[in-house]
Amino acid sequence: MTAILIVCEGNVCRSPYVERVLQARLDTAAPGRFSVTSAGTAAVDGAPIFPRSADAARRHGAAPDGFASTPLSAAALTGIDLVLTSERSHRAAVLDLAPALLRRTFTLREFERLVRPLLEQGEVAPDFWDTLPRVVARTRIATAPSTPEDDDLADPVRGDAADHDRMCVLADAAIDAVVACAAAGAGAATQAGPADAGRATEGADRARTAGA
Repeated sequence: MTAILIVCEGNVCRSPYVERVLQARLDTAAPGRFSVTSAGTAAVDGAPIFPRSADAARRHGAAPDGFASTPLSAAALTGIDLVLTSERSHRAAVLDLAPALLRRTFTLREFERLVRPLLEQGEVAPDFWDTLPRVVARTRIATAPSTPEDDDLADPVRGDAADHDRMCVLADAAIDAVVACAAAGAGAATQAGPADAGRATEGADRARTAGA
């Protein structure tokens, strides 16, 4: 089973939304093959999910019930195959605790931009999760944003509903990309891959508009 950890700051808004929606989507695309958890670099233990994030997760068919925040720790990173963070600062915090995860830790938006060309060109093979560090390295320079902040997913917790909706659009593009890769990596490329790849591309287009 591939273990994915989603990281933000408080682990109440961005990462819980991604955790629950991504798990629900992966359970459909590749049942039993993925486990998604989340943590926060400044989280307190046991805080509930932010109401707007809970509502947004439900709209996506995911269940936010029973969520409780978890502080990021070395233990939380043990056995993790892929770490997706909200911001570059969170990525740095992860690597301070687990340097060995260097080539498997990305911000959500960074991961989406790295794999989007691979999805569009049909280059996500069934061994994708094993070869991830080498495969995405090919697109790292070509897709690098001119503004590094474009790899971050801003925290909407102190903003209004529009700020939260914008966060969800950007996060959804990354979720689409992970699911498309999972479908191909699970050996379902001919059945689910093309559709999910198209959804990932459409999600990326929406995300670019939202981030503009």
